[in-house]
Amino acid sequence: MIKEILIAGYQGSNSVHTKSIQHFIDNISNEYNVNYVMDITINNEKASSLIDKTINQSIDISYLLSSYYESIIPEIKILDLPYFFNSRNEAYDLLKSDFFYFIDNKLSNFNLKLLGFWDNGIRHFSSQKMIEKPHDCVGQILRTTPSPLHIEIFKSFGFTTNPLDVRDFKIAIKENTINAQENPLTNYWNFEIYNYQKFITLSSHMFGFCLFVINKDYFETLNLKQKEKILDCSVKSTEFQRNLALKEDAMLMKKIKDQGIKIVTPEIKNLNKFKKKSQVFHKNYFKDYPHMKKYI
Repeated sequence: MIKEILIAGYQGSNSVHTKSIQHFIDNISNEYNVNYVMDITINNEKASSLIDKTINQSIDISYLLSSYYESIIPEIKILDLPYFFNSRNEAYDLLKSDFFYFIDNKLSNFNLKLLGFWDNGIRHFSSQKMIEKPHDCVGQILRTTPSPLHIEIFKSFGFTTNPLDVRDFKIAIKENTINAQENPLTNYWNFEIYNYQKFITLSSHMFGFCLFVINKDYFETLNLKQKEKILDCSVKSTEFQRNLALKEDAMLMKKIKDQGIKIVTPEIKNLNKFKKKSQVFHKNYFKDYPHMKKYI
């Protein structure tokens, strides 16, 4: 019997996440009747609502930036510690360790099951005036995610912070009520931020990840074959998504330059100033969650 399944996301058709969801759908479509809501923010819904909707089974599968899960799984903040990972591969090593099962077990308390960690890109600053060192952040109104950790990090760098959900962020960009933001290049491009902020600082201050999840009650209604299909296609789509994310960074750099955007990489001495301000967040995290040391 073919099962009904509802999947939802928060980005448009050009997003690597949307393409990866479509890859997932293509692989399960023989056994599932899929209804897919590509971008719930178009319907004036917050991206953050994907968590509650998936918990309550208003939808069955979703993806969302890990920082939005901070309120229910505070340990997930390890993925948002600034300048914590030296490379994508270093971050991937954490994600394929027992850390995956730790987060999966935490999610099960909220009627969710982890299907994969998706690469949300290396996060950089964009702005209406160039940022090369922490002093340049002073006086700039930076959109952050609603994460309390993000807010404190960027305040420490010198920004005035304006935490906004993706839905409200898209509005703020068009209304020009912020003059800086931080995101991977894919969001800078797909949200058309280049029309409003002409400077990019390749700060690489975080490696972002999305949680790809399924409602646990829904998953438990599946028979063994259906469960195996979902899990197998999730692994394949996660690999597909990460490969897309890696390729997109290089491609987008050229597109952004062609728009006449000024791109700068901070000098080592200035980058070290940002890193120095980040150390307190590493220290405080492991003080609060000493059991997380075993995963690094």
